[in-house]
Amino acid sequence: MMIIGAFALVIGLSLYTLLDAARTPAADARTLPKWLWIIVIIFFPVVGPVFWLFFGRARSEKSAAEQPPAADTGRGLKGRRGAVPPAPKAPDDDEEYLRWLKAKAERQKRDRQRQESRDDATDDTDGEK
Repeated sequence: MMIIGAFALVIGLSLYTLLDAARTPAADARTLPKWLWIIVIIFFPVVGPVFWLFFGRARSEKSAAEQPPAADTGRGLKGRRGAVPPAPKAPDDDEEYLRWLKAKAERQKRDRQRQESRDDATDDTDGEK
């Protein structure tokens, strides 16, 4: 009975770590490349998953928050390991979004005015006949 439990534990741990490694972005895998971690987890069913959990898995959000922010290299977020993306702004704090909303409102207003002027022109021509 213990053998079945141990076997189930190894299979469950292997499946969990395999799926976790497969779903982790390649830039977040530590120590080895992502594809190599997947091979290690498959071919070494006890040691591979344990190593993934301790050495390959991306750091938790808490430990990443405790680290100082990475220096900005001007390359954007691509290629920077451990870089935290900027926090999203509320829509009313985002100048670009507010400009877009204002432009959209202006376009809708112009469209309504054009439609009303077309309707008035259509009504005038119908009355003349």
